[in-house]
Amino acid sequence: MKKYLLWISAGVFLAGCAQQTEKGEFKIDGHLNNLPLGPVVLEELTLDNVKVVDSTSVKDASGKFTLKGMVAEQGLYRIRFDNGKFLLLALDAGDMKIDGDVDKLDDVKISGSDATSELQSFMTTISKESIGLTEEMRKLDSLHGSVPDSVFQPQVTAMQKKQKDFEEGFFLMADKTKNPANAVFAISQVRSGEEIIAHKQVLANLTKRFPKNTLVKSMTDKIAELEKSQGSGGDAAGGEEPSSAVKVGQVAPDFSLPDPSGKMISLSSFRGKYVLVDFWASWCGPCRQENPNVVKAYQQFKGKNFTILGVSLDKTKDKWQQAIKDDGLAWNHVSDLKFWDSAVVPLYGINAIPTNFLLDPQGKIIAANLRGPALEAKLREVLK
Repeated sequence: MKKYLLWISAGVFLAGCAQQTEKGEFKIDGHLNNLPLGPVVLEELTLDNVKVVDSTSVKDASGKFTLKGMVAEQGLYRIRFDNGKFLLLALDAGDMKIDGDVDKLDDVKISGSDATSELQSFMTTISKESIGLTEEMRKLDSLHGSVPDSVFQPQVTAMQKKQKDFEEGFFLMADKTKNPANAVFAISQVRSGEEIIAHKQVLANLTKRFPKNTLVKSMTDKIAELEKSQGSGGDAAGGEEPSSAVKVGQVAPDFSLPDPSGKMISLSSFRGKYVLVDFWASWCGPCRQENPNVVKAYQQFKGKNFTILGVSLDKTKDKWQQAIKDDGLAWNHVSDLKFWDSAVVPLYGINAIPTNFLLDPQGKIIAANLRGPALEAKLREVLK
């Protein structure tokens, strides 16, 4: 799930279609059933950091809260609740109302912001499609070795086509939307830097349509930097490399965090083994969907000088421990239970989960962002 993160159609290219909001005030009135007592925080999300814009505190069972501030232009924001859940917004100046249930944030009713309504609809669509693809991939994985290659390989090809079409949907959204924040969100869901660079026309159209939007400019600048580095031979080996402070080929920064019992465990204590450093959280849907693939890889390769260190961005210890138990994650786990304020977030530049890094026995990163069959394939390659 992006740290909206921050796991990123023919366009309508009419002059003036972009919603370039003038600087103005905004007000968000929320009413959510089952809202826990405690802080409600509004944060602005950029490609580099998270900035607190306003906050309030829920002190009774009414489930009501109000957030206010000034906005210079449309951007990506999130409302973060004390239970670790959050609601993503494409925020403009003006008044917005949010009604629903904090336990069913996908179904909340949003009025006063067409941009946020579009964003919520898009997120619901890609979530359903992602779950469907994950289920198909699991079924396909279960056939491996049990059917002839003449049967298995065509199914693999068909699955790859579906994954390609799914990713094309992100570029389709970016090209179609009239909202710059939603365009940036859509592109941010694409994990492959090479794939983003290959869609130069979409990026060029975004620059033309939203020439003054800071978020769009920040994204296109970063993509230009990525293209330049790849042009000079900076391609990553192994999986697609996420946007982060560490790169394939570097020695992974060391850290020490407590395990569920409170014992401090350092990354360097695993030197001598291949280690998958897996950043996840119990509240992260895509992380939980990916966990069966990680479990499968662990069971297959744990006897070959390989282990996993799970690094959670959880906030609540019991939910973290329950997720470890429910998903059968039988390896070492650590967390400082500080959510996105965890010490490892800036250390590794984590702006999305799930994110992982594969380390060799010397602690050097040899691959990043390995998912599903890609994780198994890379482990098979290095653990001969």
